Amino acid sequence: MGFVAVLLTIAIQLIQNRVLSTSSVVLDLQISAENSSTFSTPGYPLVPYSNDASYEWRIQAPDGLRILITFIAGRTEGCCDRVQVIDGGDIIGKFSGKIIPGTSRLSKGNSLHVTFSSDEAISFAGFEAKLATATCGGNIEVVDDNALELTSDGWPNAYGNNEKCFWVLYGRERKQIQLDLIEGSTEPDNDHIEIFNGLSIIARRSGDITMESFIADSGILILSFHSNDQEVEQGFRSAYKKAKCGFNATASDTPTILSTPFYPSLYPDDLSCEWNMNAAADKLIELTFMETDTEDCCDFIQITYDSDETRQLSGKIPAGLVFTSTNNNLRLSFNSDYRGSGPGFRAVLREVDPTSSCVYSEFVGETPKNISSPLYPYIYHNNMSCQWILQANDQHIIRIDFLEVKTQDCCDIIRIRESGQRDFTLSGDTSFVWTSKNNYVEVIFSSDSSVVNKGFLATVQSEEPVCQSQINIFANSTTGYFSSPLYPTFYSSGVTCVWNLMTGWGKKVVITFLEGILQGNTYIRVYDRSGPVLRLSGTIIPGTSRISTYDFLVINFVTDHSGSAAGFRASYHDANYGQNYEVSKAPMILSPPFGFLDCFWILYATEKNQVYFESLQGNYLLSGDYVEIFDGTTLLAKMSGLTVTKVIFTSTTGFLKVHFHGNYLVSGIKVKYRYRLQR
Repeated sequence: MGFVAVLLTIAIQLIQNRVLSTSSVVLDLQISAENSSTFSTPGYPLVPYSNDASYEWRIQAPDGLRILITFIAGRTEGCCDRVQVIDGGDIIGKFSGKIIPGTSRLSKGNSLHVTFSSDEAISFAGFEAKLATATCGGNIEVVDDNALELTSDGWPNAYGNNEKCFWVLYGRERKQIQLDLIEGSTEPDNDHIEIFNGLSIIARRSGDITMESFIADSGILILSFHSNDQEVEQGFRSAYKKAKCGFNATASDTPTILSTPFYPSLYPDDLSCEWNMNAAADKLIELTFMETDTEDCCDFIQITYDSDETRQLSGKIPAGLVFTSTNNNLRLSFNSDYRGSGPGFRAVLREVDPTSSCVYSEFVGETPKNISSPLYPYIYHNNMSCQWILQANDQHIIRIDFLEVKTQDCCDIIRIRESGQRDFTLSGDTSFVWTSKNNYVEVIFSSDSSVVNKGFLATVQSEEPVCQSQINIFANSTTGYFSSPLYPTFYSSGVTCVWNLMTGWGKKVVITFLEGILQGNTYIRVYDRSGPVLRLSGTIIPGTSRISTYDFLVINFVTDHSGSAAGFRASYHDANYGQNYEVSKAPMILSPPFGFLDCFWILYATEKNQVYFESLQGNYLLSGDYVEIFDGTTLLAKMSGLTVTKVIFTSTTGFLKVHFHGNYLVSGIKVKYRYRLQR
C-alpha cells in the first residue's frame, strides 16, 4: 500500500471515530452577502454518517438578506434518515433517499435551520449543500396544469438596484416544469436572468426579453435575477406550469424520436403523456418501437387510430414492433400508476407513402453517396424488401463500402446482384467492401418476421477499372516500390492484378514485401520460371523476400468477395547472384563466387521456425566488402574485415536475408546456417 493510501486510510478512520462518537451536533454558520459557502454531514462523501445521530445547522445571514440552500448531492436511507429545512417554525423542505442535485429552498428572513436525523440501522454517504444570500424571490410548488404568472419585483414599472432574486419552482414526483418568458427588458449585459434545470444552467438572458419556453425535466427549476447599481429597466413577466408530457408531432421523411421522460432511466409515477401525430394528407404514419419496458400490470402504452380503434401495450416487448396508421393521424398515449415503474419506451416516428414500393434508383458517380436500410440507424421493420438499382457511366465499375451491417444473421439478408455473376450475400454484424465487374448493380435487402436490428449503411461510388492489363517493371540497382491498388485504403474485391518484374540478362530480381494485410481468401502468389516460389495471405510479415532463379518474377494479387483490407506494399531491385533456401537441420555452406557482386540469400523455414545464421571464425572481407543480415526488415548486423570469433544470428520472423556486397576478386565468405523449432 502506498504512503498516500496509508494516510488516507488513517484519516478516514479518524473521521469515523469522531463521527461515530458524536450522536448530536449543533453548528452555527454565518454567511455574507458577497460569498457562498458549503456544508455537509460529517465525513461526506468518504464516510457514511453515524447511526442514531442528530445534526443541526443554524444558518445566519446579514439583516435584510435571505438564504438560499441548494443541495449539490445527497443519499440517505429512504425510509428513516431525513433532512429537514426549517424557516422560522415552518418546514419548507423534507428530503430522504436520493436527493436530486439542485434541490433548493429560499428562506423568508435572514435565518434558516437545517436538521438531519438517522435511525439505528443503515447509513449512507449523507449530503452536501451550498448556501448563498438573496434579496427577493420565493418557493413555488408547481401543481397546476394551467399557467400562473411570475414577475420581477416592481413589474411593469422598474426593478430595483442590486437585486439578487431566486424563485425555486419544484414539482411533486419529479414532474417536469415549464417556464415561459413572455416579455420585458433588463439593462443589457449587466442585469440578467438565469434559468437552471437542477444544477445545470439552461439559459441566460439580458436586454430585451421575447417569448421563449424552457423545460426542467429534473423537476426543479430555479429562476434567478441579478441587477447592478446602475440603470434599471422594466424587468420581466413569465408564466409557469406543469410541463405537458408529450407534444404535437408532424411526421416527415426524417425520423423523429418519441420517448418517456428520463428514458432509459425510470419514468415517474402517476404520469400521463400524449403525442398527437399527423402527416401530409396523402401520407400515412409509421411508428416503430425500438425498446419497451414498462410495469406490466399497470403502466400502459395506447395507440389510437382515427377510427378510434386502439392497441394497448405493456411490459417488456422486443424491438421492432411497427404500427402504421390508416390515414394521416395517429395518437400515442402513456399512463403510469402511483407506484412501480420501468425504463419506459423509445419509438421512431416517420411518414410513409402508401403508394410507394421500397425501390430506389441511383446514378453512381465518382463522389461517394450514402445508401442505407429504411430508418437506419434505428430499427428496420419486419417483412420488408427493398431494392437499390445502381448505374454508373460506361467503362466504369461500382464500389460499395458497407460501413456498418447489423442484421439478423440467419434471415435478414443483403443481396448484391450483377449480370453474369453469382449473387453475393451479406448479413450479421460486419463491414465489407464490394466491387462490381461492370457498371450496373442491384442491392436487395429483405427481412423476415422475427428479430430486427439497425440494418446497414454504405457508400457507393464509381471507379475506373483497376488491373485491366499486366504491369511491366524493370528492376535495377536502385530500389523501387509498388503496391496493391488504392493502398493503404481498402482494395477492390473480385480483381486480379499482375506485375512482371524484369531485369538485365545474367541478373536476378529481389522482391521484399514491406507490409500488408489481406482479408479472407485474397492472396499474393510469386512465380519464378520454375513455378510458384511464395504464397501470402492474412497479415504479411514485414521483410518477407524472394529472389528469382533467372531474370524475372511474376506477382499475382487475387482478391475475392469475402472481405477487403489495406492490401500490400513491396520493394524490388536487381542482384548479381543469390538463391532461396528452405532451411533444413543440416548446416550448409554459403560462399559467393568471384567478381564484382551483390549477392542475396533468402533463408526461410516452414511454420515460422527460427533460422540460425552462423558466421565462421576466420572469415576475411577486404576493404569495401561487407555482409548484412536482415531479420524481416530489421538489420541485425553489418560485418566487414576479419571475423575473429564465431557469430550467430537468430530470426524472429522465420526467415533471414543475407546480403553480400563485394568490390574485389576475393576468396569469398564462408558461412553456415541451421535452424530449430521455435520454442
